[in-house]
Amino acid sequence: MGNTETVWGRMLRTDVGRREWVDFVKGTAIILIVAYHTTLFLTSIGFDAAGIGRLKVVLELFPMPAFFLITGVFHNRVGQWSFADVWKRRLRQYLYLYLLWSVIRFVLYRLAPNVRSDGAGSTASDPLALLGILIWPISSYWFIYALFIFTLALWLFRKAPQWVLISIALVLSVLSSSGILNAHNVGINRMTEYLIFFTLGAYFSRKIFDLFDGMRLWRAIALVIGFAGFAAVVTLFPVLQRIPGSAFVGQLLAIATGFALAYYLVHLVFLKWVVYVGLRTLNIYLVHLFVIALLVAPLAFVPVLDELPGRGLLLIGVLTTLVILLSILITRYLTRFSWLFVYPFTGRKKGRARAAHNMEADATAERAARAPEGTGPEQDPPQSPTGKVGTA
Repeated sequence: MGNTETVWGRMLRTDVGRREWVDFVKGTAIILIVAYHTTLFLTSIGFDAAGIGRLKVVLELFPMPAFFLITGVFHNRVGQWSFADVWKRRLRQYLYLYLLWSVIRFVLYRLAPNVRSDGAGSTASDPLALLGILIWPISSYWFIYALFIFTLALWLFRKAPQWVLISIALVLSVLSSSGILNAHNVGINRMTEYLIFFTLGAYFSRKIFDLFDGMRLWRAIALVIGFAGFAAVVTLFPVLQRIPGSAFVGQLLAIATGFALAYYLVHLVFLKWVVYVGLRTLNIYLVHLFVIALLVAPLAFVPVLDELPGRGLLLIGVLTTLVILLSILITRYLTRFSWLFVYPFTGRKKGRARAAHNMEADATAERAARAPEGTGPEQDPPQSPTGKVGTA
């Protein structure tokens, strides 16, 4: 395996028995994201599984808000760093990955224009659109760009009372999720909607862990019932989503329910593979769209798909499983090319040594953050770019 995989492994390793439920949450979230994108690609070839249109409203409540909340948790000390440290330890990595993989995506769709894209339409292979991605994000990698913007915002507001950024982020989330604020750009709309979760994670990291560590079973059951009731109502009456604040309430319920369930489900041996997936969310996130595109393209010539039992829900499950497995397998070899995953322009040996030291410090800090109270040093717990969706 490559040196890169070792580095990412250090940053993302979860010690046995030490908050593995966090990686279980990430694993669940990336599975749902892959399933959602698989559905988008299938829809683009004229296939639509029964009920997906309405279920999509519910499925969107958990994965991305959960990822941003977890990522924010591991950015809780950013405000204590100098800008030079923030740039070297966070910002340049996010910006580099966003630009690099957006270019890779552009090249793929340019070389294979008949491969259906991920919802970006003609902009996927438009050179002018690519040049403007720092202003008008058209890439499916907007999540990484959001981490860049959110981390910068967290640092810029470091001297302001916490309620200032929370209030701004909450207003943006309510207006964006209800459709009142619409930039007509998926990336910008999602960024304005999800900044609140990153901010809450960064400001209340310890309280979030305290809330879910030792979760009582009856509370977990109550959360499941509450979320199930909310999901049923918004599925039957989609118009309710337009009520300002309803989506934010649903997202909070989904996150709380998901975290509570993860705390218990992670102890089931037959579900440990979800933790394994959660430790590799960055890898899966970066390549899964290409894998979906290549798997779905030939299905356009299979007319009997709409006749499958269950209207194709089984197909979505099979494709999701294949995409995750192939994404992990592919990136096991791609990590030999470290520049695909890590900012490579560290300069002299001294710069590289300092970068290595920072990553080791980040790894130690994250392990400390994952550890129960009193079992590790009080340091800054970081996140790698995607899960963390990686920071993954």
